[in-house]
Amino acid sequence: MSAFLRRWLPLLGLLLFAALAIYLARAPRPVPAGAPATAFSAERALREVAVVARTPHSIGTPANAAVRDYLLRRCRALGLTATVQDTTVVVAGGPGALTGARVQNVVARLPGRLPGGPAVLVLTHYDSQPHTPGASDDGAGVAAALETIRALRAGPPLAHDVRWVFTDGEEVGLLGAQAYAADTARLRREVGVVLNFEARGNAGPSLLFEVSSGNTWVLQEFVRAAPSAPLGSSLAYEIYRYLPNGTDFTAFRAAGLPGLNFAFTGGYAYYHSPADTPAHLDLASLQHHGDYMLPLVRHFASISLAHAPTSDSSFFNPLGTWLVRYDAGWNWGLNIAGGLLLLAAIAQARRRGRLRLAGLLGGALAWLIGTALVLAAGWYLARAVVAAYPKYAVFYDHAFYNVGWYHLALAALGTAVFAAYYGALRQWLRPDSLTGGVLLVLAGLQAFLQLKAPTSGFLLGIPIGCGALGWLWQTVTTPRPFIGPRGRREIYSLPLGPVGALLAVPAVALLAPNLRALLTLAGLGPLVLAGLFFLAVLLGLLLPALLPALGRTETTGARWGLPLLAAAVALGALAAGHATSSPTAEHPQQTHAYYTLDANHGQAYWISSMAQPDAWTRQFFPAPTVGPLPELFPSSALPVLHQAAPRLPLAPPTLTVLADTTLPTGRRLRLQVRPARPDVVSLRLSWPTLKLKSLRVAGHAVDPTLLFSRNAYSALTFFAPGPQGVVLEFELGPNDAKRLHLTATDRSLGLPTTAKVQPLPAEMVAAPGYSSFTTQVMKRFEL
Repeated sequence: MSAFLRRWLPLLGLLLFAALAIYLARAPRPVPAGAPATAFSAERALREVAVVARTPHSIGTPANAAVRDYLLRRCRALGLTATVQDTTVVVAGGPGALTGARVQNVVARLPGRLPGGPAVLVLTHYDSQPHTPGASDDGAGVAAALETIRALRAGPPLAHDVRWVFTDGEEVGLLGAQAYAADTARLRREVGVVLNFEARGNAGPSLLFEVSSGNTWVLQEFVRAAPSAPLGSSLAYEIYRYLPNGTDFTAFRAAGLPGLNFAFTGGYAYYHSPADTPAHLDLASLQHHGDYMLPLVRHFASISLAHAPTSDSSFFNPLGTWLVRYDAGWNWGLNIAGGLLLLAAIAQARRRGRLRLAGLLGGALAWLIGTALVLAAGWYLARAVVAAYPKYAVFYDHAFYNVGWYHLALAALGTAVFAAYYGALRQWLRPDSLTGGVLLVLAGLQAFLQLKAPTSGFLLGIPIGCGALGWLWQTVTTPRPFIGPRGRREIYSLPLGPVGALLAVPAVALLAPNLRALLTLAGLGPLVLAGLFFLAVLLGLLLPALLPALGRTETTGARWGLPLLAAAVALGALAAGHATSSPTAEHPQQTHAYYTLDANHGQAYWISSMAQPDAWTRQFFPAPTVGPLPELFPSSALPVLHQAAPRLPLAPPTLTVLADTTLPTGRRLRLQVRPARPDVVSLRLSWPTLKLKSLRVAGHAVDPTLLFSRNAYSALTFFAPGPQGVVLEFELGPNDAKRLHLTATDRSLGLPTTAKVQPLPAEMVAAPGYSSFTTQVMKRFEL
């Protein structure tokens, strides 16, 4: 074999294997509508999506009520008993803030042959964000539930009851789920397992990304149920535990119920977008939801759901949909074995004169510096893209539809920087020092992960063990250093060889799909740094394959073929990103604006979250101001794009004092705030932060300490207030009893029709969010 092939063939083979590993982690093919009645068909389920996601249906809107009525009719037509849980819930929404709403959950029951035992609970939410039809989030989950119910009714009866809860108010703070899970004791008696289905995009495989704690039992049954394409990782479970995000599953996990949480995350640009329509929903993703839901419901509803407490498990896909599960305690043995192999490899390299302690520490420092260079290069490239295309900033994490090209550019640039850096290092450090240094640092990182994320031990434990074994094998089977012409000890690059190539495969299989998943979640936002760190780890583990392509010996000059090739790929990806950067009707640009009227001063404003107006919003901001707006946001000094707007005859919210009682210890006020316009979907009430003795919202007692805030104001946002609005009861201490300043702001969807707004062109849509494209009227009251 030629020297060229020896240098490049292993690297090319591992690159092709990485592409294969990423390709195999995909959703199954959609099942056609002509499939047997007992099977799940994405084409049949899409008919349900078309009804549920016909139009945006956020909480408190007539469209939301229409979807709720359809679910009741559909469940009853399928032979289930279906009712509505109609209640009010108030929760902490953040420091100094409360979120509340009247929620209406649809609860359906499929009775089993053995009533009275714990039931299977399937969760999806039927509300959308204000401007999106929500075909994927969560029309896909709702449709999968209805198609699963139909398939179950076509088969034999199940042993246990199955409850289907279509929650309301998920998008405004998981309110429906929290309302249903409020009676924890009842829930633990009546429910044996929870299955939740979500989406964070409109495409990609559905992943098992969250499980309950003590999850060995539920994962054992998940494996026994044998979904056709199980994809998931306890790494995602560990990462999710440290994130502030939540789904409906969060309330049930907190209640101690065993369960599984699924979501697909591809097509991030469509998340909460008006473009999230049934036509844009990937049928394979919908099929994957169903391929989990139907067999899991059949399985759990046919077995005893009583079980002893269990420990946590590690689980992951080594390749494609092959799922491995084992008790997380085994990770300690995995780490110890990898550490012993690494110590043996270090000892053998020192014995053969290939490694010195200083070189090993130098190799460790070299990888840390190389990682910092990869992170810096990738981060500044991402910021440069964001600066060059300001229209991307309206999208979540700047994830435009072409973000995949930028992810390829980031990975290629990181590879180019890493390869060039290590090519230059070859004259200073030996291959054994560089390889051993990486494994030494990663072993330390793995020890840290074992403490902080104990079920993710496989991620680095297996590659470190295989890498150490490969290094040990190469050290034993390659010649000792020889004396060169200048009297210098020289060694050749570590020859990867067939054994080394095979031992590098686990690193690629485990890290490449996770790298892609992380970048998909990140867009071009801060989480991209986590993806770049994964890239640096993967490149470090593949050093034995990279080094031969970077220079044959430590005395020859560095070869620049690999860095230049990777840089060319990065430039090509950036060019492709630029070529696909223009919005179209299929890939519309998001834009943001809303109207606010200050009823006390008769002043109105156009406001936008964008840094600068675009071609369409220029009609509102011909001479915009970017700066603080204390008239509307007294507690914020952040700059905001705004301009004076025409004052429109819009009625402000009203306040009625229902009771005002002077107490020996202060004052009790009972107030009713009502919207004066018929289409208001939320009320926001704010007041200077007080030391409240008690607070009740819509009859619900609220812990006053939840309103502690470092800024000067506390707030309540109440959704679906209806014409009756919301009743609040304050009990003030003696120091605050003399007066209460309350600001009420109502919010209706859509810009004011009387403002002569130019219609949106076909290639533009409203940005996500509860202020975007709204009309708001604010009034202050002194009591």
